Amino acid sequence: DDEQLEKMNQLIALYEKVGYKCLKTSATENAGIEEVQELMKDKINVVSGHSGVGKSTLINALDPNLNLKTGEISDYHKAGKHTTAFSEMFELATGGYIIDTPGIKGFGVIDMEKEEVSHFFPEMFKLSSECQFHNCTHTHEPKCAVKPAVESGEISMTRYNSYLSIISDDEE
Repeated sequence: DDEQLEKMNQLIALYEKVGYKCLKTSATENAGIEEVQELMKDKINVVSGHSGVGKSTLINALDPNLNLKTGEISDYHKAGKHTTAFSEMFELATGGYIIDTPGIKGFGVIDMEKEEVSHFFPEMFKLSSECQFHNCTHTHEPKCAVKPAVESGEISMTRYNSYLSIISDDEE
């Protein structure tokens, strides 16, 4: 619906602003599939995400010959059901390979210092050299370059909150 389309467009704008390529696709309507196929051609690709979001459905749209098992949408939860039990790599008819993975419940940070997490947020990493301290966590330190960028809107509050969530999860 219009509300969902607006949310999608906001997310696309947010992620493209920091340098990620975003594609509008629909596996069920076969929209944008050719562009994804072209990007995956002659590469090894992995599809990862939460359980029941349509990873196997997307792979079937990319290569219908694979005919991977997919689950029905739950009437109660209005979401897909977990169907992939283990990771498996398939050769794509258009060239290359794709790895289908089981759904995940969340991501963790292993063997990474809290000060390194911002390196995986390009918009924060770009400014981190302007912070007073080389090991700035962008939370409480004086003369941090990231916090004012969040306040001015240069860095999205949504992305900053995701960053804070990751470093607080790591502490727990």
